[in-house]
Order: sequence, then C-alpha cells, then structure tokens
Amino acid sequence: MRPLKLRASGLLGVRRDGARLFTIGSMALALAACNSVSPRTNVSVGYYNVTGSSFSELDRQIALHGPHVPGVGKAIAATSVRMVPDIQFGQIGEVCRVVKARVRVQANVTLPKLSSQQKLTGEMRGAFNNIETYAKLHEAVHVKIADTYAEEAEKRIRETRPQADCNTLRSKIVATFNALMAEHEAAQQKFDEDEKKRFEKLAKEGSQVRKKKA
Repeated sequence: MRPLKLRASGLLGVRRDGARLFTIGSMALALAACNSVSPRTNVSVGYYNVTGSSFSELDRQIALHGPHVPGVGKAIAATSVRMVPDIQFGQIGEVCRVVKARVRVQANVTLPKLSSQQKLTGEMRGAFNNIETYAKLHEAVHVKIADTYAEEAEKRIRETRPQADCNTLRSKIVATFNALMAEHEAAQQKFDEDEKKRFEKLAKEGSQVRKKKA
C-alpha cells in the first residue's frame, strides 16, 4: 500500500506480535472502541508532534515524524501488539492437563499531537481534530480485537482435553494457540480491507458533493 495521504486517508499501521502489520480503523465500530478492554491488556500511548498550516504541510510532517509501517510507509498512527501466553500444565494422576491459561496483550500506541506552539484556525483546526479523534478510535478498535482474541485463546486452551502425556498436550496447546493467532490475523486483515473500502467510498462521495457545489 502506498504511504498515507492526510486528506484522503484514515489508514493506521498496526503491528501484531511485533512483526506482522496491518492497517485498520473504524468510525463504524466507534461503539466497540468505547468498550474498555480487560485487565489482561496493557496499553501504553506515545505521541509525535505535528505542525503545519495546510494539508500538504501536515502530510509532510507525518512523512517526517509519523510511525513507519513496513510495506505501507508512514501512517497517521500505529499500534504494536504483542500476545504473551502464560500456560501451565502438568501430570495429575494418570493424565496431563492444563492448570492455567492466561494470554496477556501488550499494546503500544503511537498517535499524532499538535505541537504546543502550533495554532490552527478554521477548517484546519476542525480537520486535525477529526483526524486525531479518528486515530484514537482506530487504535482502540484494534486493541479491542486483540483483547477479544486473547480471551478466546485462553478459553480454547483451558478446554483442551487432558492427554496421557504432557508432550502430547503441549503440542495440542501450541496448535490451538497458533490457530487462534492465524484467526486474529485474518480478522485484522478483514477489518483493514473493510475500513479501506468504507473510507474510499466516503472520500468519493465527498468529492462528488464538492463538485456539485463548485
């Protein structure tokens, strides 16, 4: 995907497990973003300063200071998400069974922030406020998706049937966890594609409205 352009974008970079990256976002899922995540998920937020008095200047600032997403380029915001499994199992009687299944989520979010020395007025102020709000919702939805899949991973691992030996149980747990992470990745990619199509549709409709007014 080509690097983000400010006026026609809304794409944000998202990294899962410190490696794979997605572009996601959602105003359509704003309600989901408002739901708080569980205690298993820890979110840290960092900011980069943006200055400029025009769309093109803000674009350049993002190109200079925005987070870099491999395969995409500079993005308005990005989230690095790492799934950390804590699984314990052991031989109890004649079988080996799961005794603990916990999957923590560490999410590091990078968002734009208007420089304290920068004063925007009129259309630019409204535009930046919209971008800033969109970015926060965008990232919140991603974190919520990760939290949901971490919870599902815990559930499926706890439900793993006891095995005659722990090596067999370990293999089943690994297979279950990897399958969930693949589902998680697919969900993030679908979210990315759906959001991209939605945003392109909105941009097209906005362009048509401007042409009618011209």
